[in-house]
Amino acid sequence: MRKLMAIILTIIFLAGCFTAVAEVYSDDRYETLTVGVTTAFSGNFLSDALGSNISDQDVRKLIHAYSLVRWDSEIGAFRMNKNVVNGGLMSADQGTYHFAIADNLTYNDGTPITVRDYAFSFLLLTSRALKEASGLREDGSRIMGWSAYDEGQAAAISGFRLVGDYQMSITISQEYTPFFYEMKVLDIYPLPIHVIAPGCEVRDDGNGIYLSGTFDADTVRKTILDPDTGYAAHPSVTSGPYMMSNYDGKTVWLTKNPEYIGDAEGLSPIIRDVVVRYIPSRDLLSALIAGDVDLTTRSIRTDQIATGMALSSGDEYSMKSYSRNGLAFISFCAEKGATSDPNVRKALAMCIDKTGLNAEYSGNMGIVVDGYYGIGQWMFPMTRGQIPEAWQEENPDETWEDFNLDGLTVYPLDVDAAKQLLDAAGWNLNADAGPYTEGLRYKNVDGILTPLTLRLAYPTENLAGPMLSTYFVPYLEEAGIGLELYAVNMPDLLTIYYGQVDRNYDMIMIGSNFQDVFDPSIYYDENGKDRLNGITDPQLAELAKELRRTEPGNGAEYVRRWIKYLEYRSEVLPEIPLYSNAYMDFHITALQDYAPAAASSWAEAIQKAYLSDFDPALEEAGEVGSEWLGEGEAEFD
Repeated sequence: MRKLMAIILTIIFLAGCFTAVAEVYSDDRYETLTVGVTTAFSGNFLSDALGSNISDQDVRKLIHAYSLVRWDSEIGAFRMNKNVVNGGLMSADQGTYHFAIADNLTYNDGTPITVRDYAFSFLLLTSRALKEASGLREDGSRIMGWSAYDEGQAAAISGFRLVGDYQMSITISQEYTPFFYEMKVLDIYPLPIHVIAPGCEVRDDGNGIYLSGTFDADTVRKTILDPDTGYAAHPSVTSGPYMMSNYDGKTVWLTKNPEYIGDAEGLSPIIRDVVVRYIPSRDLLSALIAGDVDLTTRSIRTDQIATGMALSSGDEYSMKSYSRNGLAFISFCAEKGATSDPNVRKALAMCIDKTGLNAEYSGNMGIVVDGYYGIGQWMFPMTRGQIPEAWQEENPDETWEDFNLDGLTVYPLDVDAAKQLLDAAGWNLNADAGPYTEGLRYKNVDGILTPLTLRLAYPTENLAGPMLSTYFVPYLEEAGIGLELYAVNMPDLLTIYYGQVDRNYDMIMIGSNFQDVFDPSIYYDENGKDRLNGITDPQLAELAKELRRTEPGNGAEYVRRWIKYLEYRSEVLPEIPLYSNAYMDFHITALQDYAPAAASSWAEAIQKAYLSDFDPALEEAGEVGSEWLGEGEAEFD
């Protein structure tokens, strides 16, 4: 087990003076990087406010930029983005941030970016118009005065103030004080009002920001959600390191944004063009071998890993590994039907062979998990004894014995125990309304004899879904449960998962990669109902809020509350956790200084990479001399 964990938690860091190398050894043949992704695009390149599809998120990281803060994975916290914020401070009451932003920020069309663009971004993504048109939006309650504005009790958001074109202040609401990830409130990137809401204007008359002009659900449907011309799928005016030149539903074409002034460190990408192409998982490595893609991302399947590692043993391909900040699971749609009963959910969890599924699908790259966590989360290594030195120095007498996941409720494969739970839940009749003995179970539901037949949706092209026929269905049948499996394309599956449509499924098999900020409280309403799984549990909702309310800087207490939340969540069982894993990326060796383990995603990592045949390591080893370089110009075979 220790060896397996060592493999999974391996982080590969690369270092080098990539900027200098690229300047000297650039080549016209290496101006385009083609990336293969296995999750189909949904066409939401605007924001997580409209749902989180991992391929969409990757593109968003390339086309949107200039957030007020940046995530520092080394310390597990946010820092000010000094390339955007010229100055920032907090008031004496520790609740208000004051900013002066740089005056040289522009969109790719040359339009200047001011504080009104940040205010518009917040107003748009938390608006009732967006919710009415799409069914989703961001929660703006972290900023003081938003709730009153949203409910029509105030004409402006008092906690968001503008002072001229380049100064503003943001005040955190009382409800979010304290907030462990406090600076997440400032994670706002600008959006162009002249494109998305023409004729509208952000104003501050002295009482806070508000949006003037006609902006309603019809505006959103026209300027944002239209699949052919809307900003969500075709964002022409953006602020990021790259800008989108085309999108056809399966491929995104990007080119460097000439107006981009750099990331928080002042660095701009080297690679000129990036093409992101959706490729079914079964074809991913074949596309790399054929030269159709240069980089394949997030491989997990055993066949892919074996093929990729064999390729990487030669000189033409390389591989990178990094831990997944998420997991695969079966989520329940428990707002109605049989799965609204926790005994049924627990019985289902005891009818799946997670070990067999993980072994066949992800092999040594994955581990079975019994909770809602990923091995790539910054908290997880601490449950394996990897306590930060600073914490140990501050607490020399602490044993850290409570930093473990031993308290999670585990549901082993046990069909007999599942049968007992189903009997207790009332599914104890046969098709003739007599006592159940074998076959399909029935229950009298509101006077109707109802069979225990469930529907499960999984992503089309995901090969783990069909494996349920081997590792789930036979045990369900033995317990008296019928299961119908449905392959659903990812965009439609996400609308089901996020509850944007009436759900006629009982379960959804899906994978989730968490945000850097793990704040599950955002999914619960005022009654404690989780909009993702339909389960109402005020105690679970309160534990999520307690996690959020950890004092900033108190990482040890956050980890303890995280463990407490996971323990109770495993009792309630909103989902059946399956596995978390390490990802493998395979790429041509010409892609250099590519270090996904040191970044939040491949999209961030390629911004510090370059394409070249030249290998600095060979020159350092004395294998490349001046005669190879010719008269100062690199030549490549």
